[in-house]
Amino acid sequence: MNCTKGKDDLLVPAVEKHIARFGKAPNAIATDRGFGSRKNETAIQGLGVQRVSIPAKGKKSKARTEHKKQLWFQDLQRFRAAGEAKISLLKRKYGLNRSRYRGFFGSKSWIGLGILTHNLVRAVQMVK
Repeated sequence: MNCTKGKDDLLVPAVEKHIARFGKAPNAIATDRGFGSRKNETAIQGLGVQRVSIPAKGKKSKARTEHKKQLWFQDLQRFRAAGEAKISLLKRKYGLNRSRYRGFFGSKSWIGLGILTHNLVRAVQMVK
């Protein structure tokens, strides 16, 4: 028996956890192609998410291609890509790819210091 979960199995529980924590479904969700399945889209929309921006796997139908051309779909994908770019920058430039401190508290501290450093550098750049 395979105990590992694929990306397909992670999205719906994440939305359910969001609803439990905040009391309502998010307005929009944007993910990469790895989460793309009809089952996920249907389940998430059933939970109350209004806009779901998940690129489909495989060959796209004409209707799916038109769906992907909508401005809100593309905006959500750009937002997701920008977040991934920021994470990549933090990992490369500010050492967030590996924590130098031990344990959960140490990792949280290391990430906090890396983000603080990034924000200070950005603030100085904006003042110049």
